[in-house]
Amino acid sequence: MEKTSHQTKQPGFLKRLLPIVIILVVVFVLLNVMKSMKTEPVRIPDKPVGFLVETAQLKPTDVTVFVASQGTLQAKRQINLTSEITGRVLNMSPAFIAGGMFTKGDVLVQLDPADYQVAVARAEASLASAQASLDLEQAKSDQAKKDWQSFGKTGQPSDLLLNIPQLDGAKAGLKAAQADLQKARRDLQKTAIKAPFTGTVISKSVDLGQYVGMAGLLGVIAGTEVAEVRLPLSNDEVSKLHLMQRSLEDEPLAVSFLNDHNETVASGQIRRMEATKDSRTLMNYAVAEIQDPFVLGLRINGFLQARITGHTHQNVFAIPSAWMMPNDQLAVYTPGGKLAIKQVRVAYKTDDYFYVDQGIDQTDLIITTPIQAPTEGMLLRRADQAAETPAMNEQAAS
Repeated sequence: MEKTSHQTKQPGFLKRLLPIVIILVVVFVLLNVMKSMKTEPVRIPDKPVGFLVETAQLKPTDVTVFVASQGTLQAKRQINLTSEITGRVLNMSPAFIAGGMFTKGDVLVQLDPADYQVAVARAEASLASAQASLDLEQAKSDQAKKDWQSFGKTGQPSDLLLNIPQLDGAKAGLKAAQADLQKARRDLQKTAIKAPFTGTVISKSVDLGQYVGMAGLLGVIAGTEVAEVRLPLSNDEVSKLHLMQRSLEDEPLAVSFLNDHNETVASGQIRRMEATKDSRTLMNYAVAEIQDPFVLGLRINGFLQARITGHTHQNVFAIPSAWMMPNDQLAVYTPGGKLAIKQVRVAYKTDDYFYVDQGIDQTDLIITTPIQAPTEGMLLRRADQAAETPAMNEQAAS
């Protein structure tokens, strides 16, 4: 009876254990399947440290200061041609017409000389009469002295006895006659109105047969040997050109003049600075001279652009304006991968470049990438080195 009971309990235990075994097997199989299907996670490389920047090295160069300006051509000499005497216009030079050219000493206007020739003749006659009067008084004086001596009188005779007052009066009369003759001859010469310099006629105000009064306007003439151009300059431009520190008479500044087509038409030199500023614009004015402007095809009142050549700065670094920091500072990449801020001296600057002569050298790596808030010691990475690193890693992995 007991043996039969033990045999009946064993199959029931196996029935209860079998589901558990099946579940464990299924779980094991599923885990293996899932493990085989699992993909390896992508390994994210460490993020590099430092702000990525580009750098550049510069070589020193020479730069010459150029300043642009403009102005109109004006004659250095321009006068109103007037008459010093009165008279009727007898003749005129063919060159005495607007635009006519003449040389120094040419007779431009000839007034009728007849009245002045008569005046010269009268003055010559007066001079001869004065000379005769002087000779007569001198003879009387000499005779009076001889008479004094012939009568055996001793002592010195009086001036009145020797006819001295009359003799002095005759001498004064002779001098006056000589002066009158000189004036008459000068007036006669003034009937031929000559050009005081080589130039051109701007305008004329008289014609043949017209009567001209004293100081009457005959025309306007201008010299053509030298012309001037007034060039407006700001205070900053005057400083760039060092105009206030140099003697322009001894060291004039060279100027190139261009026309409306941007073609160089003349060269000149700045010879002086005007003493006053423009009351309306407060601009300074430098005055440049051009030799023989009419030979170069220029005309008075013609508009010209000017390019003024100033001082040449030697061994300076041309740094683009975008690379500079405020207060003349420059960001530089150091060998340790850090940012350094250098104080530089700007010798000259334009809208596009700062020209630095102190504070950096050829070995400095200047940071060209804009940094919003650069600080001393800031960690950096150079773009060229960052591009080389992935390639090196790939080679190492292979």
